Amino acid sequence: MQQSIFPWFQPIVEVATGRIVGYEALARQHDAEGRVVSAGMLFQDLTRTSDERRMLDRSVRNQALEAFVGAPEGTYLTLNLSPEWIEALGDDDPLPTLEMMDRLGSDHSRVVIEITEQGGDIQRIQQLAQRYRAEGVRIALDDFGSGFQHLDRLLAFTPDLLKVDMRMFQKGANGHQESALLHAIGDMASRLGCKLIFEGVETAEEFFVALQCNASYVQGFIFEQAVEGFLEVDCFSERVGGLLQQYLELMVEQSTRRQWHLEGLQGQLLALRELLLASAGAEALQEYVPDPAVLRCFICDRQGLQISPNYTYAEDGWSTDHSVLGHNWSWRPWFYQLVASSDYDRRILRSAPYMDISGHQRCFTLTLALDQQRVLLVDVVDQLATEDAVSPQTSFHSDLMPDLS
Repeated sequence: MQQSIFPWFQPIVEVATGRIVGYEALARQHDAEGRVVSAGMLFQDLTRTSDERRMLDRSVRNQALEAFVGAPEGTYLTLNLSPEWIEALGDDDPLPTLEMMDRLGSDHSRVVIEITEQGGDIQRIQQLAQRYRAEGVRIALDDFGSGFQHLDRLLAFTPDLLKVDMRMFQKGANGHQESALLHAIGDMASRLGCKLIFEGVETAEEFFVALQCNASYVQGFIFEQAVEGFLEVDCFSERVGGLLQQYLELMVEQSTRRQWHLEGLQGQLLALRELLLASAGAEALQEYVPDPAVLRCFICDRQGLQISPNYTYAEDGWSTDHSVLGHNWSWRPWFYQLVASSDYDRRILRSAPYMDISGHQRCFTLTLALDQQRVLLVDVVDQLATEDAVSPQTSFHSDLMPDLS
């Protein structure tokens, strides 16, 4: 069964420079009207034998490598490799893609093998990755997130590149959860030392999400779909520069609003502290109406043990929850960083954002000294995060520069 298929190339754009740094080879064919369409379904056509599908796949890879001889200097080519083809290879069988590269005189360092996360024997994939890397070929883990349970691939071999398909995380009813997962992937990639590619990016908002998740590279219709040849490396630089400027302005504006809101909260916290110092327990709070964003407050000793109930405000006044007495929060970064501060009695620490389990709201915790023996903690609803689709990241700690005058 013969079928004419060929590769087209989708550009991969580097965020920091706006330059095209690589291309993903994608299989294409002509439909009955002569239009160029995806040939992806051919590789899932079970009416074809495994050998037929494998030969089609190798044909596309060979044509892509042949075409890439004429690609701009400094760019790389990514080739998809299915776990099905990996398992068809014997332990000592030559690697067909390497043979193609050597025959064409391809620079191994300019080729990336993409291994899909779905399926395949992890030990065979690990062995294959080692063989390719020994020859100078980089490895990417494709479609990461489609089977997020497959973290064993990250443990077996840390890929050079991690690819995330934005289309798997379209915002819906679980927008907060999707955002949290994307940020977790971005944080994990940076900690593992692998660069992150977001593919399927179509809009400016999705590009901004990729920026927040530590993306080094972006590909998708926001720049270009797969094309027949190779483009000028700087053809998207102006577009990327405009997006980065737009993102910066958006984040500065939101950060300013957030800082203004925080300054108002800090003034309230100081008033709350004075009330709690003047009188003990819920009685001190009877005439105090907090900012609507304040979810609850409580007191710990310097060892992190909670010595007060949770105080929660609602329309009918303050209520208390004594079930949390004796809980130990010393292990939380926002607690021990405050206790360790040289300016303990003057500093207000803010935690990284988190999802409050009881109210299913995105929150953060403000921590400040009540006195030399006690610490006041206030959980606050992150209202600005719920208003804005893309919000500034706050999972970091800042220090004032010392006064050198």
